[in-house]
Amino acid sequence: MSKIVDFRQRIIDAIKAMYPDMDVEWYDGLFDEHDIAEWTLKTPCARVAVMNAPGEHEATGELNARLRVVTVIIDENRYAALDGDARAWEYVESIAVMANLNQFGDPNAAPATNVKFRRISQPVLRREGVSVGVIEWESDLTIGHNRVRERDFFYRPDNGQLITQVPRTTRTRGYVHNAAGLGDNETTDFDVEE
Repeated sequence: MSKIVDFRQRIIDAIKAMYPDMDVEWYDGLFDEHDIAEWTLKTPCARVAVMNAPGEHEATGELNARLRVVTVIIDENRYAALDGDARAWEYVESIAVMANLNQFGDPNAAPATNVKFRRISQPVLRREGVSVGVIEWESDLTIGHNRVRERDFFYRPDNGQLITQVPRTTRTRGYVHNAAGLGDNETTDFDVEE
């Protein structure tokens, strides 16, 4: 599986863990009023997109993909006029706080930065009782092969796995001779001339 798709799934899983009753899925990053009309059938819902961004070379030989993550929240009025707005803001704020400096459990990801969030105000949506919020942030994700790990570490010849366990230090007592050729349990007297 693609590392980027796996990272997007980790974000979706993190939002589902926060809001188990919310319908959370991915989308391609673009939406219009037809998409919103379809998504309102499953409110409250969140749609997560990972947008492409320029990659930069790392010293390890990997690419640092600077991903732009966009999450759209859709909710609608239920019990009172405009109560969907308060819930949408609550979702937006809590997901923004959760995303801030989060790696989403991926060891190849840097903590999320540049978190931005806002509500999209549109008169037609407001009259229909639909509230839309957007959270956006940047997550750096290294992709590719880490050439440093391949070059500077030792791998098992039988299965190619990284050697992570090394022999433990043990204490032994050896029979070592000193410079005079005597063992450590031998003594001698020296005559000193005056």
